[in-house]
Amino acid sequence: MEYLKQILKSNKIEMGNLKEITDIFEMLGNQQELKNIFKKINKYLENLEAEYSVWEYNRDKDIQLLMFNGDKEKKEGYLNNQHIFSKVQKNKKPLADYEAEGFNLMLPIISREEVVGYFCLHQNVELGDKWLDVYLIVQLLGFTLKYYEMIDLMKEMAVVDVITGLYNYRHFRLQIDLEVEKAKRFKKFLTLATMKVKDFDEINKKLGFEGGEEVLKLFGSTLKKISRKTDMPSRLNDEMFAILLYETNLEGAQKYIQRLEKYLSEVPIVVQGYSFSIQLEHNLVEYSNLMSSEEFLEEAKKI
Repeated sequence: MEYLKQILKSNKIEMGNLKEITDIFEMLGNQQELKNIFKKINKYLENLEAEYSVWEYNRDKDIQLLMFNGDKEKKEGYLNNQHIFSKVQKNKKPLADYEAEGFNLMLPIISREEVVGYFCLHQNVELGDKWLDVYLIVQLLGFTLKYYEMIDLMKEMAVVDVITGLYNYRHFRLQIDLEVEKAKRFKKFLTLATMKVKDFDEINKKLGFEGGEEVLKLFGSTLKKISRKTDMPSRLNDEMFAILLYETNLEGAQKYIQRLEKYLSEVPIVVQGYSFSIQLEHNLVEYSNLMSSEEFLEEAKKI
């Protein structure tokens, strides 16, 4: 909230180390992608000057590594010590002095009386007043993991990607099965176009995560604008989009891509004061009766 930042600034109030925490809360408020929030938390944890890891205990009862700043070869070894995770999960209390297994201290991350993850220190260090940082991050992680679990549940029940407004992968995957069956039964043309924003990683670095999401949002709006409703413009993953062109052969699909690229070149987007034209990388695959719907999609993903 920019107006609050201006109030602090006008009153000459410095946030100091709390700025990183407030930035994370701001990212949560804007529902930024979880991987971006973890990057920010990871940066804050560098203040500990110790080897640490953060693990998620998800609703499928799987343990997944989220953050780790140590030797990559140690990761599998840590995960093999399931009995330590199980003890903490059962007792909901910290566990210390398992140096032989690589854990000096394991703290349960708890939300609504449920263990949703684990914060681990892998070496004996004197944290002193840095325990406040640990406290803040463990509390924040508890909220973050539970919050995004609820968002994931809501997304599973929905069909629209929250950033671009396009159909999401789950809905697209269901629809492609139906369209392949129709094309096969009625002997109709069906072509799948997949595409990515060219050099998106560089755009993300230059404009930041919020700027990158704005680029994707504007591109999604363009896809909706120049596509038929039956083309089902969708976002498949972080960077890949798809259009399912019913009753369209490869030649027709090429004309669609040409029309899209012409529009993008003629109508630049403006993000954070930068004006530029989106360029694409794309692939076109015409359906063959020898393909399953899964093979059709996987072939199209090869951009």
